[in-house]
Amino acid sequence: KNLGGNVALRNVTGGIYAETYEGDVTVENSSGQISLKTSTGNIIAAEVGPGQVGDLFKAATQNGSITLQKVEHRQIEANSVSGEVVFNGKFLAGGIYSLKTSEGNIRLMIPKNSSCRLAAWYGFGTFKSELPIKTFTNDVSSAGKSLTAEIGAGDATLNLTTHRGRILIVEQPEIP
Repeated sequence: KNLGGNVALRNVTGGIYAETYEGDVTVENSSGQISLKTSTGNIIAAEVGPGQVGDLFKAATQNGSITLQKVEHRQIEANSVSGEVVFNGKFLAGGIYSLKTSEGNIRLMIPKNSSCRLAAWYGFGTFKSELPIKTFTNDVSSAGKSLTAEIGAGDATLNLTTHRGRILIVEQPEIP
């Protein structure tokens, strides 16, 4: 825990709980159950994974963005009140991914062979996917807009929520 400053962790195994009130949290090349929290700051997690089956990855910020790159947990919860949520990686079969922000965009950069069922609520924003999706429902009401859809065979579950932002799904560039 830290009251005012950044937290940076690298090469940690066995899990992480990191919290700061005013600062950024950065975790790289680590494993285990991971919980990251800041009140005013950004969260960046790169190349992290579970130490054992069932390990949860959680990230929460009140005022900042969350960037997840190659996070290989099957359960991911990322919540920002005022900031963007970015996921750059792949969905694992049976995984449950919950990405939320109140005042920001959600951007997913995923491989073209991704497989997930998705439920998206985007209030007063927009939804766009560069990958082909099979739409089941697409509703517009005074409370906002939502859709349920599938990419590929639907092997993972993806829940996306933004009140005032856009949801964008783009194809992750192939690395030779």
